[in-house]
Amino acid sequence: MKLKRSELLKIQKVSVKVAEEAGQLLMSYYRKRLNVREKAKSSLVTQADLESEALIKKRLEKKFPDFQFLGEESGEVGAHHAGVPTWHVDPLDGTTNFVHGFPMFCVSIGLSIGDEPVMGVIHIPTVGETFAAAKGCGATMNGKKIRVSNHKTLGESLLTTGFAYSRDVRQLQPAIRTFQAAHLEARAVRRPGAAAIDLAYVAAGVFDGFWERNLSSWDVCAGAVLVREAGGKVTNYAGAKFSMAEREILATNTLIHPAMKKILK
Repeated sequence: MKLKRSELLKIQKVSVKVAEEAGQLLMSYYRKRLNVREKAKSSLVTQADLESEALIKKRLEKKFPDFQFLGEESGEVGAHHAGVPTWHVDPLDGTTNFVHGFPMFCVSIGLSIGDEPVMGVIHIPTVGETFAAAKGCGATMNGKKIRVSNHKTLGESLLTTGFAYSRDVRQLQPAIRTFQAAHLEARAVRRPGAAAIDLAYVAAGVFDGFWERNLSSWDVCAGAVLVREAGGKVTNYAGAKFSMAEREILATNTLIHPAMKKILK
């Protein structure tokens, strides 16, 4: 199934409204006493995550009843058909930040056809920033066009990354070594703790590059569209075609992509 440009823009408009409504819900819980439970691999979930996803699912299903839904908390809903548009929703990316009162968290709503991300919205409620993009339509932040940075070298670049929840030293060591290599080459490296925000800020030119492994489709679907539509490049670590199923992503302003591939090799 192929969606026309006009259809994608309609979907984007609805998604922005839904993401901002979910953001208001999250803010009603922010820095308040929460019921927190630990999921697998030390990740956290709160009532805010669950209510946010329920709200998003209800709103999107009402507007687009034929689309499939995949959410971080509820998983895949209904039978999966490769050619049918599929939502990839993280109702609260950065739950650990949220629980501890650190303001770097967001709502991420992405849409794909098969493995190809075609529309994405990321809303950061604490700073009032809403990023939106659709294939072939460009990328915006609060309605204004955004572009990736024009830094050409790692020495002038601000990079961002994340680590898996694993406490297995053997699994963490490769990520730490890569972080060290990037730190030695770049101006600085940050680790905010929300992949969707990392990608949104690459699209906006705040960060020059982002890499991470062991991510799910709801972490990267929306952000991948944003980076591409803002003029950036999104691949796997080796520089080959990006696939959400591969669970690794390298997103840059394009100019530093070759240098980042060397670090990740």
